[in-house]
Amino acid sequence: MFKNAQGAKRKVITFDDEGNAVARQDSTTPSLTATTPMTSALKGTQKTSTSQSQGKKPSSEFDSSDKTLQNGLGQLAKKQKRKLQHQTDGKSKKLFNKEPATADIIARAKDLRKHRQSLPIHTAREIIIQEVKNNACVVIVGETGSGKTTQIPQYLLEAGLAAHGTIAITQPRRVAAINLARRVADEVGTPLGQKVGYSIRFDDTSSKDSMIKYMTDGIMLRELLSDPLLLRYSVIILDEAHERTLRTDILFGMVKSIQKQRSDMIEKDGRKDIRPLKIVVMSATLDAEKFSEYFYNAKIMYISGRMYPVTILNTVEPQSDYVDAALVTSFQIHQDEQPGDILVFLTGQEEIESLEKLIEEYAVDLPAQVGKLIPCPIFAAQDSATQQKIFEPAPLGTRKVILATNIAETSITIPNIRYVIDTGCHKSRGYNAKIGIESLLVEPISKSSARQRSGRAGREAPGLCFRLYTEDSFDLLDEDTVPEIKRCNLESAILSLKATGVDDVTRFDFMDRPSKSGMLRSLEHLYALEALDDEGKLTEIGKKMAAFPVDPPYAKVLLQSEKMECTKEAIEIISLLSVDTIFSSPSSKREEANEARQKFTSIDGDHLTLLNTLRAYESMKGDRDWCRENFINSRHMRHVLDVRAQLIQFCERIGINPKKSCGHEYDIVIKCFLAGFFANTALLQPDATYKSIVGGLTVSIHPSSSLFGKKREAIVYNELVFTTKHYIRGVSAVESAWLSHAAPKYFGQRHA
Repeated sequence: MFKNAQGAKRKVITFDDEGNAVARQDSTTPSLTATTPMTSALKGTQKTSTSQSQGKKPSSEFDSSDKTLQNGLGQLAKKQKRKLQHQTDGKSKKLFNKEPATADIIARAKDLRKHRQSLPIHTAREIIIQEVKNNACVVIVGETGSGKTTQIPQYLLEAGLAAHGTIAITQPRRVAAINLARRVADEVGTPLGQKVGYSIRFDDTSSKDSMIKYMTDGIMLRELLSDPLLLRYSVIILDEAHERTLRTDILFGMVKSIQKQRSDMIEKDGRKDIRPLKIVVMSATLDAEKFSEYFYNAKIMYISGRMYPVTILNTVEPQSDYVDAALVTSFQIHQDEQPGDILVFLTGQEEIESLEKLIEEYAVDLPAQVGKLIPCPIFAAQDSATQQKIFEPAPLGTRKVILATNIAETSITIPNIRYVIDTGCHKSRGYNAKIGIESLLVEPISKSSARQRSGRAGREAPGLCFRLYTEDSFDLLDEDTVPEIKRCNLESAILSLKATGVDDVTRFDFMDRPSKSGMLRSLEHLYALEALDDEGKLTEIGKKMAAFPVDPPYAKVLLQSEKMECTKEAIEIISLLSVDTIFSSPSSKREEANEARQKFTSIDGDHLTLLNTLRAYESMKGDRDWCRENFINSRHMRHVLDVRAQLIQFCERIGINPKKSCGHEYDIVIKCFLAGFFANTALLQPDATYKSIVGGLTVSIHPSSSLFGKKREAIVYNELVFTTKHYIRGVSAVESAWLSHAAPKYFGQRHA
């Protein structure tokens, strides 16, 4: 099924321990050079190397025309200045550990010191420190295996750059932030949460004394609400910048403007209580020149990775079912290849869990001499404890097969991976601004992603990458993935910008400017949600919505639930919607599963069906046998309970009573959801089809819905999915008369 398509090697220039350049011909990756956009000391010959083009000489001067964030920041409040005084007295921050480092922790740090010194990045330690000290911003292209994400923060800490503020490292994904913080805490020799910590949504394992702090980019954006100039940080490292998520792109513009504002307050206003902000932009694959130009012609540095050779095998013919092909390939590897774990890239939770069950079923029939094969899934909706299981070593005589989304491309490094199965697909968010429809589509990956995936097999030893697509298909792939900001709904981003003082979002300094139609559509929707007033300014409701760690429609539902006294039900349904599905439907027992589901089905639709299921689950105290008999996914239900607990805590924190219940008046709950999802509504047509109110699309109720095949005068839905049709999921019946009451601004304008 496969044929060899192994890549060529490239010339390398590296540095020895004294920082002298040394040429070496037999490696597959380049080591570190420091360049300006004008010059380059490294010219790679391999197809996958980063291109370098000429540009202007770096400048330490900021663009005086940058006006972003001028509104709403101004001078620091006296209270905030007192809070930061301990960072401005010219002395290093003192660390007050509640639990001293044990002998085991210190011994572990000593053991890891040799490993740290063996990393490719170690020979460039002094150069990196010097460049960061001498430049306001540095762009670092650190290839896979270089050690950049764990080592650079420690180098800057050791060089004293955390003396007047914390070193922050942003990550697109929470699992990466957690595992990186744990590793660095081990290497530094400190209990996690003290000198080294992390912060993700609903989990802040850090303290005021933390000197290195890993966090998701969403958490950094939320911190801007309480600390508009990010004065608690001396260095911000924007890691995995190549992923170009929506939040990451917003963060680029925010920290760029904050850096200039802090510089102006020091140089022009003579503020001695403010310290300059250093920015480090890092990635494994990056358009370095573009980032350099955006960040005031920042200096560019290149760091090699320790890559072992990876043999790439493409299929001879296209595969009609890549999940089935991945199953067959996994068992071929397990029976024919040397020891080493397998990493399979899939598009999402549904595919992962489907393949997990298939592997478990077929693994039972494996010959005893072959050994066991254990599937280990990882995807974003999992709780943190479950995600950590993929890092545990497999038992003796057992091979793990990791089933992952693109979370495993660059964000995390899973040990002992020797084989990669690349399906060539991922889920990509899309948004049609003209009709206001958001979608999640399965699409081909980019060449850059394909290279990253194959590189996962060569971290610890020579490996194999099985691409479930042809060489011709690879050649047709786009070079890079289109940034999310150019293809996504911008409501959350605009709400965040407004909440941090950026009134005119159209003039915000985006690296890639989103479409005008997309911005206008999002502004219109936020206005209809009552987050913006007639002048486009943030309302009190908008400020409260921005404080919630959920998308604007859900935030509106939670706020509305306080007025309608159904907060308990709203929290529970939102928690249930946080997973793909709580129901399990094995292909061999589909009729039995459908029959079992009828026990919980509500004639009013999916929202109340989910609520009925949760109530039944809790009445049985989460009994696993009961879940199995009723085809309920117990793992997903545990995740639902975890999300519910977090939302309850959050509501209590902002003064909303999470126990307020509407009892059995369930119409109130649906009306409450309609307040946030009024744009996701459709009306029954004379020909018995449904047409969406926004966009006028003909939509079909998904077969998994409890309203499938039923006719109601109007419906509200949670999401629209493009497959063979425009399918809608999470559907409940509403009355058409409710619409104008749910969003009078929106429907009043449309029908004026």
